[in-house]
Amino acid sequence: MKLEDAPPPGWYPDPLGGGRLRWWEGTDWTDEYRSPPTATERDVAFRAASDVATGSAVPRVGDLQLRERDTEQIVSQVRDATRLEVSRAADLFSRRAQVAIAQSRSVVAEYAAVFLRWIKIAIVVGALLVIAWFIFQFIAQVTLFEWLGDRIDNVTGD
Repeated sequence: MKLEDAPPPGWYPDPLGGGRLRWWEGTDWTDEYRSPPTATERDVAFRAASDVATGSAVPRVGDLQLRERDTEQIVSQVRDATRLEVSRAADLFSRRAQVAIAQSRSVVAEYAAVFLRWIKIAIVVGALLVIAWFIFQFIAQVTLFEWLGDRIDNVTGD
């Protein structure tokens, strides 16, 4: 396409698809997007275009009041949509936070159970080692005394 044949700058349907509009700067597409116009915006644009075509582009008092009502309606719609979106995002965040808390509690409980099991095993092994040490000490002392007694008996000749 020749540069002279290119459409003028403006909002056009996105050539990549989807229901959004993309800004054409006259020579190339930009990265600016917007949603398609609402019915009220289309009506206002159509009336403005027809006023320009008929030469009655000078706004009348009734038209200004109508445009103010349209603007108020658009602002109201945007506020409602924003409130709904914020509410939806807050609900989604709350649900995700609750799931994360539940998962972290289960992970902590799981690791705590493993840790306690290892502590119990260590206590049992320690107790067994202490008992074995006492038994060894008792046997070693008895054996030592028997050996000493035998040596004393051998020295004295009894």
